[in-house]
Amino acid sequence: MSDSILQAGLQSIQSGIDQFGRAAGQVAAATNSSSSSVNSSNVDNLVAVKQAQRTVETSAAVIKVADETIGSLLDVIA
Repeated sequence: MSDSILQAGLQSIQSGIDQFGRAAGQVAAATNSSSSSVNSSNVDNLVAVKQAQRTVETSAAVIKVADETIGSLLDVIA
């Protein structure tokens, strides 16, 4: 069970990193190709960057809890 939780956490971290890369790339491309005005696409991409950050943070917390649970189980078994 904990192995599947770790896998889910790792997959979610990878998903967050991928989302961050796409959104940050879109922000950079828009910044380089247009004026300094903020448009809704830039705002959407900045929101996506923040969502990706939260996804990675939350997934890291899931992995930490799974790791602590495994450690506790090993302590009980030993």
